[in-house]
Amino acid sequence: MASQLVKIQETTAAEICARFELEQKALPLLRGGIGPREFVEALLADKQYATGIDFMAHALPAREAVWWGCLCLQHACGNNLSAADRVACTAAVQWVMRPTEQNRAAAKGPAEAAKAPSPAGALARATSLTGGSLGPSNLPPVAPPPFAWAAYVATAVKFAAIKAEPARIAETRRLFVELGIGLAEGRYT
Repeated sequence: MASQLVKIQETTAAEICARFELEQKALPLLRGGIGPREFVEALLADKQYATGIDFMAHALPAREAVWWGCLCLQHACGNNLSAADRVACTAAVQWVMRPTEQNRAAAKGPAEAAKAPSPAGALARATSLTGGSLGPSNLPPVAPPPFAWAAYVATAVKFAAIKAEPARIAETRRLFVELGIGLAEGRYT
């Protein structure tokens, strides 16, 4: 018996899919009222792993999504990160461990310093977009776009997956979606 996805508050997959552009080939799986677990399992069964990554990034709360990205990056790269990527990943992890405004804001610099396409840089950017203001402190607050952080987490996880051997990319993406499901179940927190 499958565990509950206790970290996902939405009752239907459609509520989550409304947050990002769903691939056309996934639309037939999004039948009326399907729940998040059933939908992500259908994506896995249909080998739509990239869409599964998008879905999990937008389904998980921000803290858990960033943590998921950090775990995927650790799996893909281990300690094989550039100095800038190590600083960016550390900034994301610090915010996950202590999700304060100070730690969120501190991730912006490392996000900009990491060279794109960098999974660690994308995770630090996701962290910086989880709240606060995008504008200077002397101007009225400018909120980040809704779920911009989730799009960066999805990008980070997809980039991390392509660090695998080319023949193993699909398997790595599947593994990362399953890891996201484990986080949604409340494991790995």
